[in-house]
This record gives sequence, structure tokens and C-alpha cells, in this order.
Amino acid sequence: MRLIILTVLIFFSFAFSSLGQGNGLYAFIGKNNKYGFIDKYGNVKVKPNYLRVNDFSDGLCFVSKEVSSKGYKWICIDTVGNEVFDIKDNFPETGFRESFARISSFTEQWFINKKGKKVFDKTWKDGQGNFKNGVAFVSDVEFTDFYPIDTNGKRLENSTYSRIIVNSKLADPVEANKDTLVKFKQDSLWGFKNLKGDVIIPPTFYLVDRFENGLCGVRIHYAPFVTINDFYLDAIINIKGQLVNQVPMHCYLGFQGDLIVYYGGFHFSGGIYYLDKNGRKVIPKE
Repeated sequence: MRLIILTVLIFFSFAFSSLGQGNGLYAFIGKNNKYGFIDKYGNVKVKPNYLRVNDFSDGLCFVSKEVSSKGYKWICIDTVGNEVFDIKDNFPETGFRESFARISSFTEQWFINKKGKKVFDKTWKDGQGNFKNGVAFVSDVEFTDFYPIDTNGKRLENSTYSRIIVNSKLADPVEANKDTLVKFKQDSLWGFKNLKGDVIIPPTFYLVDRFENGLCGVRIHYAPFVTINDFYLDAIINIKGQLVNQVPMHCYLGFQGDLIVYYGGFHFSGGIYYLDKNGRKVIPKE
């Protein structure tokens, strides 16, 4: 039996193209134009020594210091920057989740544990996403026919799936941090109501995100030429509708952990930046 699993694909899906929070650490670009990691206060926890970095998960992160014949040479570091292992000329398809990561040689894929050792004693041609609740999806052909395996690498069912779409925004959203104001649109402008339907913040914004931790990203200036797929906002407001900060924010991601994440330019360009729970910019303390 063939099925198709389709879930909501959120604008910024979890892939290594964009960076956010993991293990309380946030990627930043140092004065040397290389990547390192800071905590939510801007303290440098991992020095900026890397050309490329992914997110921390399960206390580990794949990073690269050098270019290889296949693109980048990836190593795995811990939360203080110590190298734990390298994956030679292979590519990290995922970060660690539930103690496993999926690795690719570009012709086949396999899983490793947190010591960098290959597990399950088998390979596949393709895979989708990480392990979640003890299940991962792999395939013996490229791009289709995915099936679930357990944490022993054992196939769980005979069904195959045409596509698995991960509906995660860099990390699983924390429902407890969401506030109870609901956005609404009137005459092409956005405002917010409470759960009873009372208008709390009049519709004066050209675009809004959602409230989390008492703050919300909004667009207060008309922007006729915003690049497609660039979620561009230019201010932060509080639950009273008051401006907390005005700052151009491209590819706005909202709260990832304790900090708001956004970029300096469209398509995740221009550097990655952070605001704290007071809406103030977090500056790396190099």
C-alpha cells in the first residue's frame, strides 16, 4: 500500500540552511567573518573559528573549518568547542536527535551515534528528517518510497510513503510561550484581539507575526518591494501595542528559545542577529 503523508510546511523549515537556537547556544558571525556560538546574554561560548555551522542538538553540532573536494569538511564539536569526532568527506544530513544523526556520502546514507560510530550495520539511498519518538524514515531508492525504522534500524511496516515533510520551525515550538492575542486584518492592516474578540491593539500594521513572551514582530512602514520569501518586519511591539524597538529584520523567525532570531538580508544573508525578551539587540561579547 502506498500513502502520501502531507503536513503543514512552515515557511522556515528545519534544514541546515538557516540557524537558530540549540542547547541554549546561538550562532554568530565574529569580527573575522567566521561563525561561533554565544549564549542568550551574548557571552561567547564557542569561538568564531568556522566557515559553516549547523545548530546544536543533543549537546553536539556539526561545523566546518575547511573546504573539501565535496564542499566542506565537517567535524562534530561539543558545547565548549571541543572536537568530538569528524565524518571525513561525508555530509551531515541531520543534526543529532534522540542520540542519532544521519550521514551521507552523497551515494548512500547511514546513522551514527554520539561517538561518531556507524550504527545498524546498514545503509540506505535516502532519508527524511530526524528520529522522532523512536522512528525515522529511510528509503532504498532516492526521493521516494520512504518507510519507518526503529532505533535498532529495523523496518516497522511494509507501507512506503512518497514524501515526508517535517513541520518544524528550526525547533519544536514551545506552546507555553505563546500569548493569547489573536491577529486580525481590517482594511489591509493588521491588529490584535483577545480571545473574547475585543480589539486590544487597533489594526495599524502592514504585517504582523504572533505574540510570544509578550512581544511581537510587526511591519510599521509600507514596503512595496519586499523580496519573495523574505518575511520582513521592522519593529517589535509589546502586548499594549507600544513600540519596543525599531530594527530592520529580514527572514524573521521569532523566538527560538530565549531570543528572537532574524537576518540582515533576504534569503538568510547579511548575518544572523538576535533580540532578547526585552526586545534589545544581543551583541556578542568578543
